[in-house]
Amino acid sequence: MSYSLDQKSMGFISYFENISGAQVDDCVPEDDRIIFIVKKGQAGLAIGKKGANIKKAERDLKKGIEIIENGDNPEEFIKNALAPAEVQEVTISEGRAMVKIDASQRGMAIGKGGSKIDRCRKLLQRHFSIDEVILTKM
Repeated sequence: MSYSLDQKSMGFISYFENISGAQVDDCVPEDDRIIFIVKKGQAGLAIGKKGANIKKAERDLKKGIEIIENGDNPEEFIKNALAPAEVQEVTISEGRAMVKIDASQRGMAIGKGGSKIDRCRKLLQRHFSIDEVILTKM
């Protein structure tokens, strides 16, 4: 783990684990939202039935909540971070991730104003020391 959690982040993690029952690997608070990275296989538990856990956390914390399921490797993590866009292939070399994606999914992977790809890049730097994410078309 090449990052550290401050007291505020640890508080958010404790709160979210208590309401959801999911194990949180990381928490990235931003101005308008909190991103929780949950253990592999626990995204459904974190979200809750009909999104109940997300709704409760958003109401209590007064911020948007995003859930990303962790992966065993950076390739799997990238696929989870860019979901629901369907990633076809990921190649990683020298701190750079080349992500092949169908042209019809490109906008979904980039996100409004580049928010989704920026978030993916930030999390990859934090967890895997990957500084660059490049989307390529199929």
